Amino acid sequence: MAKKVIGITCDIKGKFFEIEKFYFQKILDAGGIPFALPMVTDKNYLKRIVNILDGIIISGSRDIDPNFYGQKKTHKINSLDIQRTLSELAYLKEIFKLNKKKILGICGGMQLINVFLGGTLIQDILDDNPNCNDHLKLNSHKININNKTLLSSIFKVKSARVNTFHHQAVGKLGKNLIVSAIASDGVVEAIETLNKKILAVQWHPELGLNKKNISIFKWLTK
Repeated sequence: MAKKVIGITCDIKGKFFEIEKFYFQKILDAGGIPFALPMVTDKNYLKRIVNILDGIIISGSRDIDPNFYGQKKTHKINSLDIQRTLSELAYLKEIFKLNKKKILGICGGMQLINVFLGGTLIQDILDDNPNCNDHLKLNSHKININNKTLLSSIFKVKSARVNTFHHQAVGKLGKNLIVSAIASDGVVEAIETLNKKILAVQWHPELGLNKKNISIFKWLTK
């Protein structure tokens, strides 16, 4: 069987498209072929690129401009390059037309998928709810995984310990999404679609704190 080609969205740093090597290594470890995606919005290029992919990773990022989810900036945010956001949204739109390729969202990628499907974000977890944990400063925390979800079928456990690097979180859930994992403070840690084509997690499975993380990439390359 031919190995699956998995596209990975890149960050934009000046004149460079950049992405951390850990994404590539995890796809290789899972038996796939990683492919760094050019951050473009031209429909002609997008269609040709998406056609060669079997799946896509919307990779970790900084903060999405609140205008994309119908809000004004109310907290201090670490702004993401607008061109990257526009490109990732364009890739998602093109992939959704096909309705058969798998999508994995990681950290900021999970948030972007939620926004793409009409959801909103909590602009700063602690500012909005001081009783929550500081997800930006903790090294790791426990998540509880909902039964009968795609994530539960991948991890095969009811709870797990994951890393954490974020100060924003999913607010209103996007269309056709369900929550598949939450932290002890109620912060959404994973979302997915019922058709099992989209899985998005708030942690960074490519960094491999939990050995079960490789199973997420094996799902993507299966």
